[in-house]
Order: sequence, then structure tokens, then C-alpha cells
Amino acid sequence: MVDEIIFCDIRSDLLAEWSRIAYALPSGTPKASFMAANALEAIQSIPKIDVLFYRRDSAGEGGSHLFVLGDQFLKRLAPKFPPEGGLIITDGSNTRGSNFERMTRTSGMEKHSRCFGPAAVQQFEAYGLKTIMVSVRSPNVS
Repeated sequence: MVDEIIFCDIRSDLLAEWSRIAYALPSGTPKASFMAANALEAIQSIPKIDVLFYRRDSAGEGGSHLFVLGDQFLKRLAPKFPPEGGLIITDGSNTRGSNFERMTRTSGMEKHSRCFGPAAVQQFEAYGLKTIMVSVRSPNVS
């Protein structure tokens, strides 16, 4: 599905372990990169996101306290998806408002010059994850 996976965590002490794991990956697997940053810093530094995989986060102790699918973060995330489209694979954690519910309903949601809607095939649903397609909003849509 992807050529490169960028892992991000605020804990810089994980970098050595992640590098060890990446070195042991079999050939032909996606390249693994690692960032010690919070999600907001990571999103600002990554030029393009084709697939965002986001799960098991919370606003509680140990969580990011970022509402990735909430309006404030989503307005920074949405432009990172290429015009040809992208995917969000998520369990809906750390949502704010009703964006996740609106993204996963049949009619989807339009916000921040992007259309968000459920993928026709939900191949990760058995794991409690939803796949959301992200595309550029048609100029004919009001």
C-alpha cells in the first residue's frame, strides 16, 4: 500500500529501538523512518501524507491530548493529502465534535477543501478500524 512508513512518538528514547527494528525488516518491505516529535510538529514537517494510520490515542494520561480529527488539527492535516487522494485508517480516537462520525457515514463530510468518506471496502474493520477516503473537493460542490 505504501513505500515509506513514518513512525512518530514524543518519546525520543524509542528511536534506538525503532532503528533496530527497521534494520531487521526484510527486503521489499516499506522503508521505515522515525520522528521524535508530537503529532502537530510531525504534520507540519511532512510535505505529503498518502495514508494516515492513527489509533489508540487519548486525551488522558499518556495520550497526545491532540484531537487529530477535530477541526483545529484537521485544517492542518487536510492539505497534506495529495490531489489524487489519500486514506485515513483510524479507530476514531481523540475525535472532537462529530467529524469522525460524519466522515464514516455514507454521505461523508466536506471540510477544509477536502471530501472525507468511508472507503467502499473496510478491510480493517475486524480490528476496530475504519478506512476513510480523502479527496480534493470538486469545484462544483458548494
